[in-house]
Amino acid sequence: MKSFSLLLLCAASFHCYAESYQSAVQSALDAEPALCLGETRWPVTIAKGRDGWLTARMAALADAGLIARSATANETVWRLTDYGGREFRRHHDFCYGQMRVKHIQSVTAKEAGQTEVIFTYDIAHLPAWANNKAVRVANNDLDNLLMGVDKVRWRVSFSTATRQVVAEPEQLDLLY
Repeated sequence: MKSFSLLLLCAASFHCYAESYQSAVQSALDAEPALCLGETRWPVTIAKGRDGWLTARMAALADAGLIARSATANETVWRLTDYGGREFRRHHDFCYGQMRVKHIQSVTAKEAGQTEVIFTYDIAHLPAWANNKAVRVANNDLDNLLMGVDKVRWRVSFSTATRQVVAEPEQLDLLY
């Protein structure tokens, strides 16, 4: 019975310790750049036969209803739809949410007064267009983050004494 009580105390102790780092990890995530596609200038004009990669990205955004295409003999112009304009104006880009700490998996004291925290995440405020298959295929960073929700581990390191970030959040697992 004594060993069972000790086990419960240790489990509760880790939970309290991990919980105390959760807000510090979230603050580190909040300090990272927003999760956005990087499409910041509209309209986009592409000369015929040029920029196949960009044309594919634009076609994916059109598939999601964010932009519309008009073409002439020499170029294609992509413009924001009403829906796309509303989404774009919120952040001056197409942003797809915010990483949030889902679960602290481990908190480990390391050398040189550092503490390493391993965690999983979810994405808060994910807009509907971010789940569009064409958008995900054309934007592999978005697709990888969505596939990794609650599966992929991330790591961030803090000063043990001050709980200041000493190594920014980094992804540990890849789902390629």
